Amino acid sequence: MFEINGFDTAGVVSLKRLSLTAALKKAKELVQDGCWDVQVVDPSGRVYTSFEEQAA
Repeated sequence: MFEINGFDTAGVVSLKRLSLTAALKKAKELVQDGCWDVQVVDPSGRVYTSFEEQAA
């Protein structure tokens, strides 16, 4: 399970997706919607943040 974490004006956003592709897609959508400090964490603990530049 891949976790997507970030913040929006209401507070913490925490979602889960089954695949890395789905998690990165959702993370990009969150950044485009105005969320910040968005990151994807894979089951082994690796953190992905490169999608933020792609969404800008």
